[in-house]
Amino acid sequence: MSPWISLSRPLKDLLNLKIIQSIAARLPKRPAAYLCLFIAWGITLWFLSAGHPVPKDTPDIPHLDKLAHFSYFFGGGLLLATFSGLRFSDWSHRRIFLSVLLLGCLIGRLDEYHQTFTPGRSGNDPWDWLADTIGIAAGAWVSLVVLLPQIKFLRKRIDQNH
Repeated sequence: MSPWISLSRPLKDLLNLKIIQSIAARLPKRPAAYLCLFIAWGITLWFLSAGHPVPKDTPDIPHLDKLAHFSYFFGGGLLLATFSGLRFSDWSHRRIFLSVLLLGCLIGRLDEYHQTFTPGRSGNDPWDWLADTIGIAAGAWVSLVVLLPQIKFLRKRIDQNH
């Protein structure tokens, strides 16, 4: 574990729960799976950005779009960091995190720019971009701290048995 990520005792206990280990055991162990999912995530993002915003008949919940941006980019950060951690196993957690954050910021900015050409969308909203960036960072962090250690442990155990 990288020294710049210090975990509290309750978080370490959470990572050792059987449910986390059970979920990790069912996840793909090869980086190509995460790359394919990330590409699908990016294509879906393009179509979502080209589409119409939320229908007019929905209740007006303040900043709901920011939560949607955060959640969607959380998934992207999770996928990209998991791919990077498995594919580039010699990279430090810091390097993976910063690479994912940089690429995620760029994708978020391009997404906002793309929305300016979509009728009914405003685009270029710095708060949406901030939500994208925070989502990417949170997803990458969860991948590096929760998923990757479990997946790498299981990969090593599988390799030792074969």
